[in-house]
Amino acid sequence: MHIPKFPLPSRPEIEIQFRMPTVADAMAFCDISDTYEERTTTSYLNQMQEGEINDSQLWTAQDRRTALWWIFSSSRIDCVVTYSYKCAFCGEEHYYDLDLRELDQYATLLDREPYIEGVEIPVNGEIYEWRFVPLNGIAMENLEIMRALLPEDRNSKEYKDAAANVRLWEYIYQTELFHDIDPDFQAKANRRYDLIKSMSIDTEFKQLIARIKTARDLLVHGLEIEFDQGVPRLVSPPHYCTKADKEEADRPSTRLLIPFRNHEFFPDL
Repeated sequence: MHIPKFPLPSRPEIEIQFRMPTVADAMAFCDISDTYEERTTTSYLNQMQEGEINDSQLWTAQDRRTALWWIFSSSRIDCVVTYSYKCAFCGEEHYYDLDLRELDQYATLLDREPYIEGVEIPVNGEIYEWRFVPLNGIAMENLEIMRALLPEDRNSKEYKDAAANVRLWEYIYQTELFHDIDPDFQAKANRRYDLIKSMSIDTEFKQLIARIKTARDLLVHGLEIEFDQGVPRLVSPPHYCTKADKEEADRPSTRLLIPFRNHEFFPDL
């Protein structure tokens, strides 16, 4: 078996050649922490590349997950996974056998630069020029650490405050200040954090969030995935209710939001 070259969904002119996973790879990644799988994902995707390494920490979150799927579906004989769910139409439990190879029908390549720039949004009345970008591997690793450090008591004020902060950081990591050319990723993010926290919430901040959401819609690429506080959920192909008394084309359909756990796409023994 041979893995075809992988066009990076956010920059399809860049093609990555992955090698086939080996027993040694399965042994190296068999005992990873679910809590810190983003960091392991970076190591895995870099280790699986042939030739010069294109650092996957700098890829978008969608690039990274699509790459995991690409290696998995190109190197496995059986790519069918089964999910169960309660149907919203008939109320019964359904079982859905998803062949992960079918997801190639829904994967997309970005046909523009992977950012939106030149957007002017004020902070305390002063105009700043913003750029909007997808979450990248560094952001995903940092958000994962923040989630791991959340207090255990979900009903506590401490937990709610910390969770709100994680959500704010998810927004911050999808922005850049056009004039800030500091190469230090986190130093720049910290400055945006302080700046955004000082925004008027009902005008300036709402405008910022609206532009972030617009940018997400314009920069869709890779597998169809939704993110919430950095947590990804794969959007399944339409699955039709088998109990509805209609022809299949007229049956109600469901698109499941499936937790995308990176480690489930690593090789195993």
